[in-house]
Amino acid sequence: MPTRRADHIIRPMRTEAGPTFLAGDASPDQLRAALVTNHRWWFLRTARAAGGEVQRSPGVLWTYTPGASRDQEIAFPRWPRATAGERLDAIVAFYRHRGSQRGILCWSLDPPETPDLGSRLAARGFRWGFRPHWMGLDLRLLPEPEPPAAVSVGLLDGAPLPAETDLPYYDPTNAAQIREAGRRRPRRVWHIGAWLEGRLVGHSVLNLTTGRQGVAGLFNVGVAPRVRRRGIGAAVTAAACRLARDLGCRYAVLNATPDGERVYRRLGFVSFGEGQTWYLPASTLAAPPPTAGQIAFAEAIGQGRLSDLGRLGKQGSPESFNLPLPNGMLPLQLAVATRQERVADWLVAHGATLDVLSAWDLGWKERVPELLRRSPELANRRSGEGERTPLHEAVWRNDLELARLLLDAQPDLTIQDGTFQSTPLGWARHLQRAEMVALLEGHAPKG
Repeated sequence: MPTRRADHIIRPMRTEAGPTFLAGDASPDQLRAALVTNHRWWFLRTARAAGGEVQRSPGVLWTYTPGASRDQEIAFPRWPRATAGERLDAIVAFYRHRGSQRGILCWSLDPPETPDLGSRLAARGFRWGFRPHWMGLDLRLLPEPEPPAAVSVGLLDGAPLPAETDLPYYDPTNAAQIREAGRRRPRRVWHIGAWLEGRLVGHSVLNLTTGRQGVAGLFNVGVAPRVRRRGIGAAVTAAACRLARDLGCRYAVLNATPDGERVYRRLGFVSFGEGQTWYLPASTLAAPPPTAGQIAFAEAIGQGRLSDLGRLGKQGSPESFNLPLPNGMLPLQLAVATRQERVADWLVAHGATLDVLSAWDLGWKERVPELLRRSPELANRRSGEGERTPLHEAVWRNDLELARLLLDAQPDLTIQDGTFQSTPLGWARHLQRAEMVALLEGHAPKG
């Protein structure tokens, strides 16, 4: 276990003539392109280190790792409209043939480089996932924070890997795979740890890409919950950045969580856009695939093809517009997610049930008070894989206007979501939304 500070431990070994990297004053578009390349190499390196497969075809890379503790990944597909559906079908069929026991995560820029990617994925069972927040740093501007007292930072190369820990984005199998990736030559992967009182309490991973789009990609930055807000996250992030800078790299890029964003901004990282992910659960992958008719109906919704909806939706019966699609969404929800307002209007006119969040997201805010007046139970309706209520969603978005309208309907404030088992007030406190906390506390039952 390291006992010295990071700047005395993490030194690059010059084993090759100097690699080249993205240079000059990079634009957001250049950083996004470099980030895509770095992510693809990250998926490739970790899959190979785990004994998995890496598949490539024009415009896409995807991985398959048998028995993996993490999901399979499709990396930033870039397909022409005419062949996108066919290529996606081939990849999903590949995973079905392999009998994957894990779900599939598809990564994309936003907007996607493949036209109508969201509707194509949804039609085949993929659900909307999280939105990555891309941030970047010119490493010449990196400050030099010292690790907090009693904390040592260094490489995990020779350190024992703990079998059990509450460290986010860490498990022993994955850590062993990262170590294996770091043994490849020329070296491009480094795992950095922070120790407090002999225990691993923080870590980060540096994935380096070289060439004209070469950047430092930071992954798996995490700090044990019991020691957060002590500067450990900043220390392991800065250590990875220093190592990249010493190797000649100019830019670092990463995907920031809401909690991590505050740390990264203090280190000088700035936002250069967002991405989008979609997720196909293993249970959906194992089930019979959607029919051609189901795929065509969902794609017509997501692509705004009004002329096809009546014909594809079982002759346009109102019941068909309130039945789940292959990914579990209702037709109206898919229209909202793909920003097809004309389709949404058509669906409601033909019998689709309008819910609070759909109306709000479509910009039909004037309809929400009447919806809640006629059906106040809509304020308590849980939906989606996370079983969130509309008030949970308002807290997540920090949308005070929506929250006030929902609170006027006197919702049950004790309802917990299905993922974190927390109330909207619990979410607001965790996310440190001060105004939202005050608003919800003002409506909480007395006594």
